[in-house]
Amino acid sequence: MHPGGVLTRSSLPLVGKAKATKVQEVKRHLDGRVETFDCEPVNVQEDRAVVRFRLPTRVGDWPRGTMTLGFFWENRSYTLYRFLSPDGDLLGHRLDVVAEVSVEPGRIEYLDLIVDVVVSATGDVHVEDEDEAKEAASKGLLEPAHLEAIESALGTILRDPRRIFRDADVLLPQE
Repeated sequence: MHPGGVLTRSSLPLVGKAKATKVQEVKRHLDGRVETFDCEPVNVQEDRAVVRFRLPTRVGDWPRGTMTLGFFWENRSYTLYRFLSPDGDLLGHRLDVVAEVSVEPGRIEYLDLIVDVVVSATGDVHVEDEDEAKEAASKGLLEPAHLEAIESALGTILRDPRRIFRDADVLLPQE
């Protein structure tokens, strides 16, 4: 466990309904683009899932080889990504504001609503892409329900991101 109370295990056994050997993460964008990521299931249940993915290339501040744990809930307007070094040290978290989350055996799908919140390993919080979301709203790409979801998600995330991290820890296998 990381000193901040966040679990950082990088070699987690499979639990729950994680019978598939692969889970495809499908990220739909407002402009119609679709990104897919082949992940390993860690814990897949009816309405929530944890998957593991190793970054094949550098992504923003996260170096190649970073292990990512992705946490998805059907009833929440955000996803959580926990970034771990190859040695299992916490590098940080990113919470993406999303809609239409669907968890099925072998597949997780959601609509990305542009805005992300990055929380560093030291707890610094930074909201990203708000300007991009405002531009998308002005072009009619974000519906009123999406704007409400963004506002609600940001309120929840910024109020207490550590609570979300603790909720995510409950989904991880216990040693």
